[in-house]
Amino acid sequence: MKGTLIKTGLVFGLVMVLLSTNIAPGLLGRSSDSVQQKSVDALFIPTTEKTSVFSLNVFGKTGMEKHDIILPNQDVIELYSLFEELKHEMTDNPFSEKTKRLQQELLGLLDEKNALPKDISKDELMSLLQTPRTIPLHLSKNIAPFQNKASEWMCTFLSEGSGTVFPIILLPRFIPILLTPIPRVLVIWNVKEGFTSCGGLRSGTGFIAYNQQKGIALGFWGIGLTFSLPPIMNTYGLIGYALYTSVTADYIEYYPPNTPPEITQTDPVDGQQMVPLSTNKLRFEIKDADGDLMSYNVTTEPDIGSGSAGLKSDGTYSIPISGLESLTQYTWHIQVTDGEDTIEKTLTFITEPVAPVITNPSPANGEKDVPMDIPQLQFTLKDYQDDAMEYSVETSPNIGSKHEVGVHDGTYTVPVSGLTYGAAYRWFVNVTDGTHWTRKVFSFETGYPFQFDPFDFGWQYRKQITIDHTQLTSDQNNFPILISTIDADLMKARADGGDILFMNNIGVASKLYHDIDLFNQSTGKLVTWVKIPLLSSTTDTVIFMYYGNPSSLYMAYPEKVWNGFEAVYHLSKAPTGMVQDNTGNSNNGVPHGGMTTSNLVEGKIGSCYLFDGDDDYISFTDFTYAMNEGTCSAWIQTSGDGPMAVWGEGVTSSPKPYIWLGKRENGKLMYARDVYGTNSNFQGQKEVGMNDGIWHLISWISTGSENRFFFDGAEVSLIWQDGQNPNGIWFNDQNTDASTVGCLIQGGSYNLWDGLLDEIKITNTPLSAAWIATEYANQNNPAGFLNIGPEVPGP
Repeated sequence: MKGTLIKTGLVFGLVMVLLSTNIAPGLLGRSSDSVQQKSVDALFIPTTEKTSVFSLNVFGKTGMEKHDIILPNQDVIELYSLFEELKHEMTDNPFSEKTKRLQQELLGLLDEKNALPKDISKDELMSLLQTPRTIPLHLSKNIAPFQNKASEWMCTFLSEGSGTVFPIILLPRFIPILLTPIPRVLVIWNVKEGFTSCGGLRSGTGFIAYNQQKGIALGFWGIGLTFSLPPIMNTYGLIGYALYTSVTADYIEYYPPNTPPEITQTDPVDGQQMVPLSTNKLRFEIKDADGDLMSYNVTTEPDIGSGSAGLKSDGTYSIPISGLESLTQYTWHIQVTDGEDTIEKTLTFITEPVAPVITNPSPANGEKDVPMDIPQLQFTLKDYQDDAMEYSVETSPNIGSKHEVGVHDGTYTVPVSGLTYGAAYRWFVNVTDGTHWTRKVFSFETGYPFQFDPFDFGWQYRKQITIDHTQLTSDQNNFPILISTIDADLMKARADGGDILFMNNIGVASKLYHDIDLFNQSTGKLVTWVKIPLLSSTTDTVIFMYYGNPSSLYMAYPEKVWNGFEAVYHLSKAPTGMVQDNTGNSNNGVPHGGMTTSNLVEGKIGSCYLFDGDDDYISFTDFTYAMNEGTCSAWIQTSGDGPMAVWGEGVTSSPKPYIWLGKRENGKLMYARDVYGTNSNFQGQKEVGMNDGIWHLISWISTGSENRFFFDGAEVSLIWQDGQNPNGIWFNDQNTDASTVGCLIQGGSYNLWDGLLDEIKITNTPLSAAWIATEYANQNNPAGFLNIGPEVPGP
């Protein structure tokens, strides 16, 4: 629920039933709390006829008969829309002035349309709608006697959904226990997809039941629509008050929610270095805002000690440890429970070194494409006891060595020579302070020189590529441009495209990093990304493409192109196994829903994935949990009309917390976010025409203090629910465990994408509006962004 759960009482009764041969009104219940594809919304299906039979029942007043009237379809829709608005406002704010105003507007509209029975006036009916103000006697947790079952006495009541059974039985009048009105209705529901909310009038407690459920409400007054008309079967939506409500459901969330325990202080702190070897305890502070007693369990890896205890109050606790070793990383895991919620925290620390430390190798360990003409190897030595050191360096194959004694903290170099391109090398550093030894082994692979002329190394052809500066509004640094072309000349390149090379000039020049998304030698089709150090907005940028070298090294280096990106998904390989992340961060995905090679289709940029809107999606490890700012973008195409998530983060066992970006109904750009147990539901949307069946680029930027949204390269301002803008909320404000593309996980898969997705990118930095505009200009029309010149053969 958004806001506090309802603490209202037993009141009025009004049941509207819409029966029509001319219009088939449908209600697929809608939660103001959680935006889901399978949650429900009002849906009218107009026919060629223009009138409907409208029936009104009044409960809580004796002698009242059902009142039928023929109304134009537009009047029925107007009444229903006002009913929907009243329903949600009464759920969230039953005592508000807006609720009273909407009640008066609904009754006024009924009166205006002659829909009120003759035996009751608008004022009399309004008296049945007045909400008694009963002061809660206490504010305690509602603990259900059975798992997944909850009940409330004297409560507000909202239920909506669709299922196989929904009887409404009018009972004889109850024995009066209050002043009029007198309850007369029993409601029973048994549904596959439902949402029921109850707030206790006197208890100050309540619950929300989700998904498949069955329940009963005794002594009901309220407003509702129910019908069973193909193809929309057994659908309902009710809001009102009940003497007693009981629900059994797949998932139930109680109010007030239990406050989980907290781990507030640790010693050592997470990530601490130089922890003394003499440390003999790990300390941590725990507390519970509800005052619940807690149990904890602590384990370590490597094992240096563990401990557990139960029935503990707020305080600082510790476990003994022993056997710490020098310059070693230790992990300790704390688990705390209050009997209802369990929290966990994993921390690391590194002990102080007693032996010398070797750091900052250059080339970095495992580095590829190292220039073959590097003059030296380099590393840093440090001894934390300030002892004099002795070191020696050897290489394999032998390209140089060195030995020195009596050195102190500093950076040291080893001259090397005789390297060849395409070779693998290892180098060994040994250092001692006279008592303790340290040994490190590093490796690297060589490429071509720092600067070189490709024609001197076997390349046969070159083309000039000119980037139109008028396509940019400002200079961009380290910008990956898209080159997408079908060029018969490229049929001269190798079958794998490995000899395609980009340089910043002709002759002796510097290589530019690139990532090949797609290459087809038989047609000369090339889709590649080239990282440009400086892309000018005042002068055309000129680069050069070389090809035709059967014996060259494989020249693409995706990791260098996407340095600074957390994940890049080209979606250019069939989703039959791993979905590849091209950044080198290994944030790879897993396809779901039985996706096959048939899901790989022609995309906006090369190939892309077709999602069926039923069960297709991709899941990932939660690699964004530590990010507090960044950018998320994707190319999308759909003509589907329901809510769909491009990117989602949720919880596998619960409807919230969640965060997702995508589209709402119609063509609305949508962002939504909710946190468990708080009134922090944020929903922003803007009609931009997304569901028109053509490609669009959507982007979301968070700077840590504000959110910004872009559609086709232009910034758009979302309209926020209740005017609540979440400002700079990014991924890391959510305690989620399910990251997905093509759906949102909320205890199930919701908001499934129906259509195409391509080129999904996530960075850990907020990109600029000018960067987003340049991306759109380049990717929407690569041929208009740059020009590829004629072929120039080598000498």
